Amino acid sequence: MQNNFWPHSSRPGIPTLYSLTSSASIKTLWALEELVAAGKLETYHVKIYKRHWGTAPAELTEGFRLGNSPILTVSPASALDEPATVFVESRLINQFLAEHYSDGIWEQPTKEDTARDTYFQEFAGSTFQSRTGLTVSLDIIPQPIPWPFKLIFMAIFYPLARIHKKNLVRIFELMEDSLSDDKPWFAGPTLGLADFCMIFAMDTSVQRKYFDPKLYPKVAKWHKSILELPTYKAAITKTVSYNLKTMDM
Repeated sequence: MQNNFWPHSSRPGIPTLYSLTSSASIKTLWALEELVAAGKLETYHVKIYKRHWGTAPAELTEGFRLGNSPILTVSPASALDEPATVFVESRLINQFLAEHYSDGIWEQPTKEDTARDTYFQEFAGSTFQSRTGLTVSLDIIPQPIPWPFKLIFMAIFYPLARIHKKNLVRIFELMEDSLSDDKPWFAGPTLGLADFCMIFAMDTSVQRKYFDPKLYPKVAKWHKSILELPTYKAAITKTVSYNLKTMDM
């Protein structure tokens, strides 16, 4: 069956999320919690998989052959015995949730805001998360290496990590310049898909101290407002472990 395509004319039923601890699946867990809180989704099922020394377990392939996280599976509400349709890649999963469950609660009021929302959805994955992820990789490679070889790896990788941390400055500056009293969310005037997309890279940057809140007060305010949301707190509880400093190593 084709992935990421809903082939049925009927409404999708209760979704199941396959989620890895300390991972980008927080983007979809939070979105699901928002739908439940708004009364758009009665409930959802979640299967949590714990990282093993920082990597995903083979059991995640139960949901999708590549073992990515997050993975969403769902059957039609009117035919729960139908084979489940599989959705992968967090941005596309959240787009499916928006189209089939949200009743427009994440839509932005103007075409300009919609374009902004779309831009920051792409920016989150192609720019922010990719560069943050590279920095994290360089940061953590030396961690499991035994002494005295660890010193050699630290001498090689930590200077590279510092270079990439400096490169995050321009990203944070763009983010800071994009927020205002009228548009306190990256999606626009209201919470939207872009904010779900942005949260994992931002959480990573904060937990690993790549981000200085004093330099970017509007971004810090945006992030703090999310941390205080009951829906976000519920998502963190569901994911069991969310340590982006150690990645469960």
